[in-house]
Amino acid sequence: MSIPPEAGYLITNMFQIITKLKENSKEWWGRNADFAFLGMSIFLIVVLGFGVLRLGFILQDHTPVEFTDTSSSFGDEFLYEEYMNASGFPGLVAASRNGKRYYYPWCGGLSRIKEANRIWFDSEKAAQSAGYTIASGCDGL
Repeated sequence: MSIPPEAGYLITNMFQIITKLKENSKEWWGRNADFAFLGMSIFLIVVLGFGVLRLGFILQDHTPVEFTDTSSSFGDEFLYEEYMNASGFPGLVAASRNGKRYYYPWCGGLSRIKEANRIWFDSEKAAQSAGYTIASGCDGL
């Protein structure tokens, strides 16, 4: 494979252009070194200033999150009463007068029990002591 004669001219011309650019850039740097240094210094100061400003926003004083133990200050009885009042249910679990299983308010089986036949218990233990067991399709607490 041979190189066409036009390619040799183009390559020579490119080397001349690159050499001229080198000379011109050296000349330009010689004349404008002070201005180039000043421009780069200003650019560097501006970039550092923005960085310090951003760092200041990141590190500003944030209020820490404080966790308190509510069970010790109010007691579990208070939380239970608050839940029962908010939920609107008369107890934690319900059972049928005619059945042997108890249900949580969110269980689907509770909807099949007529309101007149429902017995409400304040806890699982109360339902178990009355002879009821948890329904098989009802996930507990």
